[in-house]
Amino acid sequence: MNTTARLVNWKEHGDMIILECESNGKRFEISTYKQRIYNAHLLSDNVYVRLDSSDNIIGIYIYKK
Repeated sequence: MNTTARLVNWKEHGDMIILECESNGKRFEISTYKQRIYNAHLLSDNVYVRLDSSDNIIGIYIYKK
């Protein structure tokens, strides 16, 4: 089952980006390599992360303000 989570915050850590997300009232973190997110500056907009059943990122949706 796929899940969509709202991005609450993000931070850089070395060559990784840590995404702080919220889904169904629960907060969690997902990390990914910086090179996988080409436009990190857009993460300040309304962002939703699609996850597969293993919590792997399968898509990032950015909605412009």
